[in-house]
Amino acid sequence: MRELAIAIGMIHIAAAIALLNGLLTTFGQARVASQAIESIARQPEAADSIRSAMFIGLALSETSGIYGLLIAIIMLFANPLVDILVNLLG
Repeated sequence: MRELAIAIGMIHIAAAIALLNGLLTTFGQARVASQAIESIARQPEAADSIRSAMFIGLALSETSGIYGLLIAIIMLFANPLVDILVNLLG
């Protein structure tokens, strides 16, 4: 049973690291938005192309955060490795 407790503890640590991706994604999105606003302020005539590139960048970075959340949920609630370990130990 000690091995199972260690495995579950490591799974929780790995899920926390995967969720850290969401936090870092937020900082990245804030930087993208601030740089886009600064670029539009410097070149108002290029606002449409800058805005389009900004939305594409925000969408791509948001999917990274969603994937991190998805991986954390799978590790915590639907991890097949825990079932294999339980069957081996018990």
